[in-house]
Amino acid sequence: MKILGISCGRKMSNTEILVKEALMGAEEAGAEVELIRLHDLKLKPCTGCNACVVNLFEKCGPGECTIKDDDFKFIDEKILECDGLILGSPIYEKSPSGQLKILNDRMGPSHDIAFRMIAKKMREERGITTGKGPDERSFKPRAASLIAVGGSEWDTLALPMMHLFALSMQINVVDKTLINWVGLPGAIVFKEDALANARRSGRHVAETLKKPIEEAKYIGEEGLCPLCHSKLVEVRDDNKTFPAICGTCGSHVLVSGKFEHAAELKEVSLKPNPKQHELPERLKKYQSYLTYSKPER
Repeated sequence: MKILGISCGRKMSNTEILVKEALMGAEEAGAEVELIRLHDLKLKPCTGCNACVVNLFEKCGPGECTIKDDDFKFIDEKILECDGLILGSPIYEKSPSGQLKILNDRMGPSHDIAFRMIAKKMREERGITTGKGPDERSFKPRAASLIAVGGSEWDTLALPMMHLFALSMQINVVDKTLINWVGLPGAIVFKEDALANARRSGRHVAETLKKPIEEAKYIGEEGLCPLCHSKLVEVRDDNKTFPAICGTCGSHVLVSGKFEHAAELKEVSLKPNPKQHELPERLKKYQSYLTYSKPER
């Protein structure tokens, strides 16, 4: 059982620390763990050429991306290899890291399980036995935990956008954690509850993978959507039967201004912790834990 941690934040800062805590929890439950820092990778934006989808459907191929001179193949392989995922991101303007969005776009429809299942069936119907089709590892059940950390409650789109990363690949999200009021680098080490929750989350991912995926249980905060637990709802006045849908997964659901945001940052999350002098000592625990997996150059 292998669990991959992807940190979309700064080196040895709040997001990475939380991801490492989760990986420590996964290790406690017997998992092999690995860590990637997204900032170490060179990822070019998706060009929208649709070549991956054309390759899947028209050529019955594996749906590979045509961009070859970056590190996408490296992280794609790591994601296909893993059984579980810990995905952590800082929150910028209500959203996760832009680099995660680039990765999400590159995974795109070519990694959508429905697309890959259709492509696989097309190969079978056409009797194609040569060449590569969709990677069989795409179809194995996986579990994930999402961790978002920000300086205030300006966070509405963070977890929903992170969930989109798991949605197309049908990775079962068994926990989602949103941590606010952490604006200074490394300050998360003073939030013992958040560290304990992250470790519990990683342990839960590992324990989930020991059972049939049908028995997976979601342990995070409940949302409005009964399927993905998102709190983001889109109201559609033109649909009388289903006037609201989940803004993340599209399921039908029931139904401060910027100045306040700045004031909150100043008065809460950007205030140094009274124990700030302990920060270097507390960070030592994470500095020596795991090395970043990087592509060979």
